[in-house]
Amino acid sequence: MSGFTISVNSTTIKASSTSNALKVYNCLVNVVRVTRTAQALGNPESLETLISNMPCRIRWTSGRERMLHDKTTHFLDGVLHCRKPAGITITNKERILYKTQYYEIIDVQDFRNLGKLLVISLRKIE
Repeated sequence: MSGFTISVNSTTIKASSTSNALKVYNCLVNVVRVTRTAQALGNPESLETLISNMPCRIRWTSGRERMLHDKTTHFLDGVLHCRKPAGITITNKERILYKTQYYEIIDVQDFRNLGKLLVISLRKIE
């Protein structure tokens, strides 16, 4: 198999005999840490980017809409698959930035306990 092309939706993957397996990850996300500062009038959030352009694959699982504090709130749940970034631990305190939208990390799992692949459960923040 010297050269072939795989097309899924609007994504085209060109592969050769030396292609890296990371090409399966077709989108890029940023991992953002949430830091809270206490002030007299409230607790505003300041965001600090930890990882820029982390390759991953997102599988959307469900979406729902409900009233929360007299406001319509949309929740879009998904599962993010990625390689474990070197030197950084992803926990529930971070958020994922994808296409100008922030997603809350619900759960982080080490896939098959290999220490290389992560499965991250997401919830959209509105």
